[in-house]
Amino acid sequence: MATTNKPDRISCDAFSDSTLTFAPNNGVYNSFTNTLTLPLLGVKGVQLIRANFVNSSLPLNDYNGQLIFVYSRNTTTAIPANGSTFKVIRLLPSWYVPAASYTSFVRNQYFDNGTELATALTDAATLGGDLATYNPSWTAGDVTFSFDTTTRKISFTGTSAGLYYAPIPSDHPALAAFLAGANAPKMNALGFSGTYGAALAQPRVAGVTMNERIGFAMSYNNTGAQWTTTAIRGCATTTGVPQLNAVETVSDSWPIFIGSQNINVYANIVAGSGQDSRTLRTLLATIPIENAPLGVCSYTLTSVDAPALSVGNEIYNIQFTFLDDNGSPFYFMPNYNTNLELNVFYH
Repeated sequence: MATTNKPDRISCDAFSDSTLTFAPNNGVYNSFTNTLTLPLLGVKGVQLIRANFVNSSLPLNDYNGQLIFVYSRNTTTAIPANGSTFKVIRLLPSWYVPAASYTSFVRNQYFDNGTELATALTDAATLGGDLATYNPSWTAGDVTFSFDTTTRKISFTGTSAGLYYAPIPSDHPALAAFLAGANAPKMNALGFSGTYGAALAQPRVAGVTMNERIGFAMSYNNTGAQWTTTAIRGCATTTGVPQLNAVETVSDSWPIFIGSQNINVYANIVAGSGQDSRTLRTLLATIPIENAPLGVCSYTLTSVDAPALSVGNEIYNIQFTFLDDNGSPFYFMPNYNTNLELNVFYH
């Protein structure tokens, strides 16, 4: 057998996949394939030893629902189980392109700090920051947001006199149906001559909202450290107490300014050697993201003692796929290269 068919390592690049120029996923990619000029023969196992990629995930991820903040406003402290008091403040994705006449929106962006994010959310909540046509549960000027540079926490405050406000947990039993029904936030597609086409659903993943990302991290079943008999189930704070207008509701945790903590790498040649928590059987590696958005992440394995051994004996092409912490596609813009280097082991 020719040694040229048994290299010890192989380097794969997204830029070597010519099909990416066809923009398979709205102009972005979360998968690429390298076809080998010479197949690998007699393969026993492979292991990822190096990766180099751009962290294309903004502090709030455009694609998985982190752009939607949900709260309740009611004449009493009650939070009805059917979600009838829910309201939504949202940012539009950073890639959203409006018609020239449409200005009632606030885009997602690269936020350097909590002050910038709080300002953007307040703008989105203010008159002119959105339209009920596309965000039916939105009420103009109903809340404001702020960031305390001392405590490093985000707060929101209701403005309507006599009403009680509360952040809603992402796993509230009524939330999925609320966001999937008539109250689902939408955005219109840009059509010919700057006009709008059919309304599209704003990208989101069930069970994910902005609330936990900016510090309102309590789940529906959490009873926080300060939970008392006055607490209301569904208020995502440690006290569980909705606040009257003009009283700040301070987040319990600190905002997480990363769209994803890890990038999970899957490969078609790995058939059962790696399994993730969602039981996908082609996991090659999980890489922690250690660089800020739009920075280059470099990962190098410190050991080569655990190769993936359930691989085909002959390899003619290698397809890599990338998912984020939520199991959603981790997208790269087509001008971002992704390079992966593998060690190859033979019989």
